[in-house]
Amino acid sequence: TGGGEKKTLDSVGKIFNAGEKINNIVRHFSQYVRPHSPAREIFSPAEVVAECLVFARYDLGRSNVTLNLPERMPSGVLNADRRDFALVMLSLLFNGAEAMASKGGELRLEISRQDGEWEFAVADEGHGIPPGIAGKVFDEGFTTKDGPLHAGIGLPVARCLAEGMGGTLSLSNLSAGGCKAVLRLPGN
Repeated sequence: TGGGEKKTLDSVGKIFNAGEKINNIVRHFSQYVRPHSPAREIFSPAEVVAECLVFARYDLGRSNVTLNLPERMPSGVLNADRRDFALVMLSLLFNGAEAMASKGGELRLEISRQDGEWEFAVADEGHGIPPGIAGKVFDEGFTTKDGPLHAGIGLPVARCLAEGMGGTLSLSNLSAGGCKAVLRLPGN
């Protein structure tokens, strides 16, 4: 019948369209995770942060985590490896979300620029860094999480990439609970 075929064709078209969108997202994301030689370029961190949020929102929502973004982004550019910057930001967002996976909560992203230096801070409402392990969180292979997906390489790689961009990455407990990761990079 003509009506049934049209519905079927419409449904098939929607499936193909959704498949193309997923393919584009995966292709775009893969340029961030593929091994590469660092390549410095001048870019707007606001654009890269927006791209990272596209990838992070699903995981954040799945973990019942809401993202609190800055009301405005400071103007300016970075001269660094764009993909490495994105990987560090994604690592910090995912790490913060995982810290709250059991109960959910708010993940705050703060971005500032002072005296030419950029600061990107991700604060979670998790349990914070347990006493006695603060010195180990950047050790390759160290993790407090169970399961095969947690290999303890996210924070060490993020710190290495931050240092490769001439910056620093630090973690500290917040007095009200939770943890704050701070990426500092030289401005341009």
